[in-house]
Amino acid sequence: MSRLAENLVLLLLDDATGRSTVDTGRRYRAVGSAVLLDLVRAGRVTIAAADDAREARVQVVDAAPTGDPALDTALGKLAPKPLKVGWAAENLGHDCWQPLLELLAADGAIRQQEQRVLGLLKTTTWPAGDGTRERVVREAITTALHGAEPDEETGVLITILHGIGAVPGADNEATRARAAQIAKTGWAAGPLRDAFHGLGTAQLVTLFAAS
Repeated sequence: MSRLAENLVLLLLDDATGRSTVDTGRRYRAVGSAVLLDLVRAGRVTIAAADDAREARVQVVDAAPTGDPALDTALGKLAPKPLKVGWAAENLGHDCWQPLLELLAADGAIRQQEQRVLGLLKTTTWPAGDGTRERVVREAITTALHGAEPDEETGVLITILHGIGAVPGADNEATRARAAQIAKTGWAAGPLRDAFHGLGTAQLVTLFAAS
């Protein structure tokens, strides 16, 4: 299941307007990073480390369909050959954005809303639906930013949000400092962290959170 990526999309959508709160470049890098981490957690890809973190590559170890439209889209993009993590993240974020929106809409977390600009150009937005899921995610992030120890998933989300300058409440200096601390040390152990053979936390922040 593309849980990390779906939760990140919820955090990047404005509840009222249904539009992204960050520019497309940062959005795609962030969402693609979360998709890669979901694939790691599902046992479908591994990350091969390199002396230069920017040269680390994604290797597909199981390309069989997962039944998740977003993850299957990603596997189709990754399967032909190992790709650099940064390149993979940016491209997966672009390709998986729409499937992730549709998954969240099917779950009721957001609503698909179509409208016309000046009566001519049709646009689609994705305002909030049932806010329960997003509320749980945001509460976990807020609790961690106020000093609690985050679970691995919350730590990863904060790391990615910190990297693209989208941490909730980041206009507060203490919140920015806490987010930076979590990005460096807040998910130093656990299944996701263990998957990145030999990569230090600083390298992971470079790979998965840099715009």
